[in-house]
Amino acid sequence: MKGCPKCKSNMIIDIVYGFPSRKMCDDATSNKINLGGSVKELKSPDYKCKSCGYEFRELDRFFKN
Repeated sequence: MKGCPKCKSNMIIDIVYGFPSRKMCDDATSNKINLGGSVKELKSPDYKCKSCGYEFRELDRFFKN
């Protein structure tokens, strides 16, 4: 289970990139995913904490920016 590197909450959702489908829009409205935009950059975040709003990459829990 992923945990937020900032607040340690386990209420983490995926940040999804690309053109959203209808289901993706519904999931984003239901706060099941976060839409990240049409292009994923190398340093774009992968996850968002629903508790504090912090966005982070998978490797952020191993390396400090």
